[in-house]
Amino acid sequence: MADTLQSVRQALRILNLLQAHEQLGVSEVSLKLDIGPSSAHRILATLHEANFVRQNLPSRKYRLGPAMTGSRNAAAIEHCSEVAEPYLADLRDITGETVHLAARSGITTKFVAVFESNHVMRVTSRMGTALPAHTTSAGKVLLAELPDAELDALYPIEALPKATAQTLPTRSALKAELKQINTLGYATNRAESEPDVVALAMPVSRPAGARICAVTVTGPASRMNPDRSRPVCAQERDILDAMREHIDRIQAKLSY
Repeated sequence: MADTLQSVRQALRILNLLQAHEQLGVSEVSLKLDIGPSSAHRILATLHEANFVRQNLPSRKYRLGPAMTGSRNAAAIEHCSEVAEPYLADLRDITGETVHLAARSGITTKFVAVFESNHVMRVTSRMGTALPAHTTSAGKVLLAELPDAELDALYPIEALPKATAQTLPTRSALKAELKQINTLGYATNRAESEPDVVALAMPVSRPAGARICAVTVTGPASRMNPDRSRPVCAQERDILDAMREHIDRIQAKLSY
């Protein structure tokens, strides 16, 4: 009984440790908690079987799994929404377009905060709706940090559901765009979720580095991208500059 209780205590210590770190290897857990590497490995393997932790195969490090991350992510998203509110409103006023804060849940994008454009012709609130992540700029910028193994698990079939004629058609096309997104630092949606609607998105990262939400600026294509001859027009670059500045301010105020 004493050995069993000790194992439970060590498992709880490991879960508490992973709450404070994005990911840790067996040797790091062993050192931080002063337990033997074999014990750390055995407990982590047991937690992995029960979905309390998940292992990143390339690095072999562990992070919290789906049995643990739901409530933590919900709290972090709510915290991010509270912190971001004044900056989202200011970004709406600067750009003149609708600004959302969005989060990813599996293969869907959920919109958790909004400040609508004051234009008569505008993109209206998406609050309370869920759209396929591969069709939205927010979804793509949040998918972009995932390793290929996780993307394959989320999208086991090569063909992707289409919302419009511009939607990315395949998992391979999605992966190629996600790599480009990580290089550029932002994602675009060119009428991929809805005809004649253009959106730009940038990620909001937690203090530990993982992306928790995305800020999007969305409007009619005629205003957002009037110069269709360029991949990103001058007006969009101005919007991206404003987004980057406001997201830096949001991230500086996040506690977790």
